[in-house]
Amino acid sequence: MSASIPALFQNLPPAPTPGGMSAQVMEFCQNAAFFPMAAQKQLRVEALKAFFRGRALHKVFIGEDINRFGAQLPSLEVISVGPDFFNTQDQALRAARRASLEGAVVILNNNDIARVRASGGYQDFYTKCDKTVFVAWDWDNHHWLENSTFVAAHSDMYCPAHHENLYLLSRYNWLVAGPVYCASIQWSRRFLTDRIQAIVGAERSDVPLGKHVPYAMFSFRNSVISTLSAHFPSVGFSDQTFHGRAPEDRLREWCAHKLHWIMPVLNDVAIRIFDALITGGIPILPSSMKWLPLVRDIPQEHMVYFTPGDVVSPQVLVQGALERFNAGGADRLIERHRYALECHHGDGRLAEMLAIVQREFGL
Repeated sequence: MSASIPALFQNLPPAPTPGGMSAQVMEFCQNAAFFPMAAQKQLRVEALKAFFRGRALHKVFIGEDINRFGAQLPSLEVISVGPDFFNTQDQALRAARRASLEGAVVILNNNDIARVRASGGYQDFYTKCDKTVFVAWDWDNHHWLENSTFVAAHSDMYCPAHHENLYLLSRYNWLVAGPVYCASIQWSRRFLTDRIQAIVGAERSDVPLGKHVPYAMFSFRNSVISTLSAHFPSVGFSDQTFHGRAPEDRLREWCAHKLHWIMPVLNDVAIRIFDALITGGIPILPSSMKWLPLVRDIPQEHMVYFTPGDVVSPQVLVQGALERFNAGGADRLIERHRYALECHHGDGRLAEMLAIVQREFGL
């Protein structure tokens, strides 16, 4: 007979205990030093509200790590900015760039900010641009807390992409808006709509695709992927070169499979869920995600969920998923594509954040 669940629970690592970790976080968050920072940030927010009240927004600056898809925001000029924008040592150019941000909204993700924080360039812009709303979209607040706390403290509106650590991060920024979940950002909306025939007509393999970047700190995830790779070599590990490939090449790879096996690092709502849907495929997700917010709202006929047992013996699950894909045919493929394009593309997430900014700051 297999071991009982209570016995298995007793075998889990004894320290640090979940209760102990939670107590440490709660104690840390009571530190009196958080209040003066919150008060100072509130003064900045109130000054921004006074400046923007009744004004029309015309320009939005978006970090290049987000704007891989050429964001289209109706009636707004979208300007993509990279690390050089903030890191220039030319003082006249720096002053001109600060002036160009007046009356605008800047949306950066945590990677954009991480690339410029060491030089102090970002902090200089954030401090001196007191007529600019800085929005941070944090894609890694579930695990990269050393950066997330900085990002939350140095933004006017903080938008975490995941549910984890929200109380802790609210100590660094009282204006937490979210989660604003990750979305498909590999391809522009126009690129995808122009290639709908290629998406529908692609010849697709019956084996699932699931190439994940390996991260040493997520050993459980790595073990799951390694186990699946023994059954399906198309599920396994990749390197960081994927996004350097041409958009057409990346699209062909995603469209070459009916199914996409997805193993997030920490049960997060991963970007690849929406990349799978937007290219017409069916994502295979951990069953632990089925009733999480957002995932539970996706039409469940578009999804398949795997259990721990399916990792060891995945053939039955995959066969059932293939039957669902084949039975749905082109109609369901197009339905998945249109659903993801309308509900889970990067343009939609940016519009969601801007709508909150406009309500909060009176634009």
